[in-house]
Amino acid sequence: ASKAGNGLSFIQWFDDGYYCNYSDGSYTILHDSPTGDYYFNGSLVFQSPDAPVTTIPSLAALAGTNVGIPVTVSNFQMIGSFSLRLLYDPSVLSYLSYENNAGFPGLLIEGSEPGTIQVSGIVPMGDTAVSLADNTDLFTLNFNYQGGFTELNWIDDGLSCNYAGSLPSYPLLNDSPQESFYTNGSVSENALPGGAGPVSGPALVCTGATSVEYSIPVIEYATGYVWSLPDGAVIISGQNTHSILVDFGPTPVSGEISVYGTNQFGNGIASSLTVASTIPPQAAGLITGQQEVCREQNPVSYAVQPIVGAINYNWSLPYGATIVSGMNTNIIGVNFGPASTSGMVVVCGSNSCGDGQNSEPLPVTVFSPPQLVSQPYSPPAVFAGQGEAVFTLSATGDGLTYRWQEYNGTWYDLSENSLYTGVLTDSLRIINPPISLNGTHYRCVVQGVCLPEVISDGEAFLTVLLPVGISANTHQMNLLAFPNPFTEELVLNFNIPSMGKLAITLQNLVGEKVYCLNDNIYSTGNQSVKLNTRNLVSGIYLLSLKLQTDNNLMISTIKVVCDH
Repeated sequence: ASKAGNGLSFIQWFDDGYYCNYSDGSYTILHDSPTGDYYFNGSLVFQSPDAPVTTIPSLAALAGTNVGIPVTVSNFQMIGSFSLRLLYDPSVLSYLSYENNAGFPGLLIEGSEPGTIQVSGIVPMGDTAVSLADNTDLFTLNFNYQGGFTELNWIDDGLSCNYAGSLPSYPLLNDSPQESFYTNGSVSENALPGGAGPVSGPALVCTGATSVEYSIPVIEYATGYVWSLPDGAVIISGQNTHSILVDFGPTPVSGEISVYGTNQFGNGIASSLTVASTIPPQAAGLITGQQEVCREQNPVSYAVQPIVGAINYNWSLPYGATIVSGMNTNIIGVNFGPASTSGMVVVCGSNSCGDGQNSEPLPVTVFSPPQLVSQPYSPPAVFAGQGEAVFTLSATGDGLTYRWQEYNGTWYDLSENSLYTGVLTDSLRIINPPISLNGTHYRCVVQGVCLPEVISDGEAFLTVLLPVGISANTHQMNLLAFPNPFTEELVLNFNIPSMGKLAITLQNLVGEKVYCLNDNIYSTGNQSVKLNTRNLVSGIYLLSLKLQTDNNLMISTIKVVCDH
């Protein structure tokens, strides 16, 4: 056989009636019962080269009481002798007596010198070396505890602490390094564990969260920890320690996680943390706010009803739109910049457990305010009563409308008629303009979905020329109309320089003729005509006289005002 390890091995005979037997010369089996009278068992012990591990504990006691301090050993095999020396503070402990728990032969404990305990034991020759089970109390030291704190330290100067193997040689066993073979202890005064410190861990968790850690600092003098949790929360690891892992159920819970320390004297003061588990926020409701907006206008407000469970509000806006007020709330102010585009406004609530369901998207259309690209320009000159003049401008924006105006001391809106067309478009046409419109200025008012309106500069004007052979020298006819303003009638005085056909017309500013007298022949000299005007409406009118002679056409036009 070969050695497989240290320790005791028993050698036993096994007899079931056939395995162990003897026979005589005739091969008759001889009597061998009972087995114990004929077959003697044995044992074989292998000595360990290392000394046992010797431990003295750290414990707490009440001042003024007696305390027994056990010394335990492990790997205690085939020990023939040992020697131990222990130091303590004699102002804390007063040695009383000892107990030989393991019954080691020749055990002697000397404690007459305060602060020092000397222990020795030896197996006499002829006896068997001692082996003990692990964690056996070898002996107990009894002290009177006077209060305070003292360390219990094994002192090994090479001989003061040692173990020897089996007799008869008593070989010294290895006990180096000392800290691997001799474990020190202490005695302290304590009636209760210290108060529990603050509980660390999340106060708000998500339903269904697992392995959430809660802990407190180690409690002084505590030998155990008692945790309590709200219903629906379960400790999965660390029970009876200062740090635990907790699983939370699928339904929201709230309450306190509390803990206190405990020991043989009672319980310490508890500490607690209020916790709650929550679910993600509920779905966001409908968003209210303008669905048609203008770029670079005042901030536009959008709102959603408060979302249950939401700590934050996450808004999504069309490109180019920015939140200028109410960030992370349920009511925001939004500015639509110059590059903003149409799109959707969406919001959802969020908390530490994640995002809730988005709201239904609110479509928003973004419009541009009117803006002039080019001003109207003055068109080429046209002859009176023939041709057409066109005023055109260019503008950008959404939903544009146009309104052309003419200047006659003030700006007047034009109406669509035979003289003016396109008065509500970007191009105004003046067809066969009379000489009286020569030098008249025009402008256009442009409006859109968004404010403000824009107005062209009014610098563009109309040039009307008389055809060759036509005179515009109105002073030759000396036209005079009175009273001006007029009410019931209008008297015309004029001069006819040469006999010819005379046409008299009175028209409003939109080109409608309200009075017409054609081709009456007048002789040379001063003339007078009276017009009945009682049916006219108040306003500005153009009074024109056209005299056709044998070799010339003369035109005289003036403005008159009706004031009923």
